[in-house]
Amino acid sequence: MVLRGLYILIFLFILIFLSFFIFLIFHKSENNNSKTFYLLSKETSILVNNWFMMYFLSVVLIGTIYPIFLEVISSQKISVGPPFFNKLILPFLIPFMLAMAIGPKLKWIKSDIEDKIYLISFFVISLILSILIIRNLDINFLYNTILITAAFYLFFITLRDFFHRKYRNLSQITAHFSFSILILSILFNNIFSSEVITNLKINETYQAQNLKINFESIEQENKQNFKAIKGKFIVEDQSGLIEVMQPELRIYNQPNIVTSEADIKTNIFTDKFMTMNYVQNQDYFNIRYQVKPFMIWIWISTILLCLSGCLSLIRKKYEN
Repeated sequence: MVLRGLYILIFLFILIFLSFFIFLIFHKSENNNSKTFYLLSKETSILVNNWFMMYFLSVVLIGTIYPIFLEVISSQKISVGPPFFNKLILPFLIPFMLAMAIGPKLKWIKSDIEDKIYLISFFVISLILSILIIRNLDINFLYNTILITAAFYLFFITLRDFFHRKYRNLSQITAHFSFSILILSILFNNIFSSEVITNLKINETYQAQNLKINFESIEQENKQNFKAIKGKFIVEDQSGLIEVMQPELRIYNQPNIVTSEADIKTNIFTDKFMTMNYVQNQDYFNIRYQVKPFMIWIWISTILLCLSGCLSLIRKKYEN
């Protein structure tokens, strides 16, 4: 593990210093005596967005390499998880998304905000939608309202640009639109995810207010290098939708290892996961059932982000 961490650390340092070296070699200084600076301009918006992006990348880089670096020099192991990234990144996403929404509406050098009516209207609509979504949830109301409002605002602005600007700046509009979908999907996945952890015997039923899980049976199959124990569960939600979940335990002989294979049901809005594990010296199985909304939209948004980068490259090649 230490050797693997050292290899990753050396690779990252080489990559970083090589990037700086290329920048210094090919950097061209421009003699520009103009020192005029206007707050409301497209170049200011681009500069602000670049600052935020550099900050986000720095946080991810530090959170990724610091545990590796610490393990290499001191053999001490730490983990950097979601709380670290949530506290350092999420608050800065709000001005970042607002700049992404308003920046393309500005002109170069100096400008006023154009089309103020529709910009204000979309902001009000986004705020109302955010309040309606989270008002009855047991979460931080103010913080999440502002965050979801900024994401909705970017979504509506870029959605309008698709129809209003047609094929102008298509790569930029696609990138901003997919980023808004990415943030909304992550937020809704975090807010509306649910999990049930319980111990069940065969033919027992777990009953909750909006969910029922019936443990029907188990089947055993001998595979080439492991024995499979497959459970059969009937899951019924509050709307009456019934699904059959079949998680699996795999018992390997050499070496003697037990692994848990999840059963996953995916649709356009929700992913449902179920796993099962042995409870030692008991007739019970430990059952974990998770509902993760908008998971597939996280993947769709990242594909759209990649597509926007490809569109940008194609456009530059065509213009040259």
